[in-house]
Amino acid sequence: MNKKVYERLKEVAKAGTVITYSELNSSCNLHLNFNNIDDRNKISNILGEISEYEVKEGRPMLSVIVVLKGSIPLKPAYGFFTYADELEVRKMGETDLQLYYRQLKKCWETWKYKK
Repeated sequence: MNKKVYERLKEVAKAGTVITYSELNSSCNLHLNFNNIDDRNKISNILGEISEYEVKEGRPMLSVIVVLKGSIPLKPAYGFFTYADELEVRKMGETDLQLYYRQLKKCWETWKYKK
């Protein structure tokens, strides 16, 4: 697991906010070019591994706080929702936005008081 990304995501979650993919890329010195499919796959794999770990630990998907710059409403990339389905996080009949807001709220609540 990428510890630098994991620690950054925990900081953002504790603050009760979100971070864009490009901000995460920059703040963690990942040097990824999101115009390149291989680099988009790299960030997807990094975030997927973190989310899988979190779900196994009984916590929400920490990658929920990584959002697309300029998306209205703010939300993660398509891969987040696909991976949420693979991890069986989505409730029956839940839309992408309902899933997103539920996981986001749960994420913020989970990390708010953690050290």
